[in-house]
Amino acid sequence: MTTVFSYLVDPTKLVQWMGVSAQIDPRPGGEFRLDVDGEHVAIGQYKLVEPPRRIVFSWGWEGDAEVAPGSTTVEITLTPDGSGTLLRLRHSDLPNEQQQAIHQEGWRMYTARLAELKA
Repeated sequence: MTTVFSYLVDPTKLVQWMGVSAQIDPRPGGEFRLDVDGEHVAIGQYKLVEPPRRIVFSWGWEGDAEVAPGSTTVEITLTPDGSGTLLRLRHSDLPNEQQQAIHQEGWRMYTARLAELKA
């Protein structure tokens, strides 16, 4: 669990599975800024950091009025599962079904990349 958690709070590890650069300060009130692909930048703020089990941060897109920076919430919970770790991700406050579907697809892709790193 501790190893997986490190991929959520260490910027050099975070970009191994998601994004091209990250400026993060993983403590309550700290900055979350992730350049996902050189064009789309997610911006938010850490709300809760409970190593190595849980992290909650706000999320939104720079320059996007529909999903504005910090307008939604991402919660990631880690639970021991045999010799591995079960990751649960909940992204709430998205404004509509289209945004829910877009973000669900993105999170599936990125968490699959994280699972491959830890396999």
